[in-house]
Amino acid sequence: MDRNAFGVVRQLFEHIDESVPGEPVSQTEYARRLFSLLGRDGGQVEALGEVDCMKTRTTDLGTWSEDPWAEHTYGLDASTTRPMEYNNGLVVDTANAKLGVSGASGDRALERAGTIRSVVYFDDDESRFFTSAFEDGSGYVDGEVLAVPGTADRAADVTRWISTAAQRLAEGRHALEHAETIDGALFIDGSTYPLGVLYWLMLETVDRMPVPDTWEKPREIVANYVDLVDALYEKDLPVLGVVKTSMTGQVLDALEAKIDRHDLTDEDGHTLDVPWRRDHQFVGEVLRDGSLNHLTYTSWLVHEQSIDGRPFEMFSTVADQLRHGDPADYRRAFFYVRLPKTGGVFRVETPLLMLEDDERRGAIQRKALKEIARSRDVPQAVKRADRIARISPDNRETIREFITSAESYHDYNEDGRWKDIEDPNEVTQ
Repeated sequence: MDRNAFGVVRQLFEHIDESVPGEPVSQTEYARRLFSLLGRDGGQVEALGEVDCMKTRTTDLGTWSEDPWAEHTYGLDASTTRPMEYNNGLVVDTANAKLGVSGASGDRALERAGTIRSVVYFDDDESRFFTSAFEDGSGYVDGEVLAVPGTADRAADVTRWISTAAQRLAEGRHALEHAETIDGALFIDGSTYPLGVLYWLMLETVDRMPVPDTWEKPREIVANYVDLVDALYEKDLPVLGVVKTSMTGQVLDALEAKIDRHDLTDEDGHTLDVPWRRDHQFVGEVLRDGSLNHLTYTSWLVHEQSIDGRPFEMFSTVADQLRHGDPADYRRAFFYVRLPKTGGVFRVETPLLMLEDDERRGAIQRKALKEIARSRDVPQAVKRADRIARISPDNRETIREFITSAESYHDYNEDGRWKDIEDPNEVTQ
């Protein structure tokens, strides 16, 4: 961008900036007013108990002495190579799952174990792909190659299929394999459940399964997570997901539904505006605070899934596998917490069945806040899992070259300069 163009962009943005209300205090007050409306009926997010926003000193949270799971804390993460494509149509993604352990007496030997899954798509009648398992010499790491069956429509998002499947297969399998060893709270990097895969199964009920319906792995992936939750629930251990970024607007959608149902207006009689686009933005405003020594956080909420705008229990597709209740008991309950230094917001999730009563609800929330307060970031165990599972860019390029029977496909989109050419309107001009 040359100097003249940059000068015009500056003017455009100054105009935009002047047009946006610039009073953060009143904006925060308005956001908090809207947040309190989540206690009303309507929409697909409901409050568990009183809707509230709280503020506690990080030192008080980090030194919580009544922690029932104080000795060890576990973190789960799976890193992927990202989908690698080849000029003959071969697509591969590989995920490496690890458990991180924090706590003075944590069994770090568990961190040596790893679960690796490669998922392959190759629509060629002469291909010889079949499921194969491998191990390293130490016996700590096991791997498996799995192929997506059948032929996908050319418009299908195959790279997303295999990436989702590889990551969630490795992650869920790894945690379940070690569920007997885990003796503390388990934090997952991301959502508690494999939401993308659960969504595939939901769409299958209305004959819109996006992946080949002969592929059995989606059910296996979900079963791994269900069995993991059930296994830790039976040991009185919480499972928590920590979502750092999200594009969802579930809370905002629910808020608008409640405003509409109860015909809620401002002092001028106008319907209340909900100007935010994403839940994380909105809650970041709700929890805004000037102190660097406190965590601010919300009370618990619970989300009911829907399909085509109609309520739908996400786990009804695997109801016969649930050992501790109905599909509604496995819904995601969640609260938000804001980091004082960066202003970042985490959504902390847990299966609803883990929150049996007020005491339990308070203890699990306090456990999550304690771990976040101590690291002033994601729990330390999640950081460890992320570090030891990570596949670096150099690793990825080396792995890509392990395939010698096909030429690697060069994707110009990777540097972002040519992505607009994907727009058909750009191509025909």
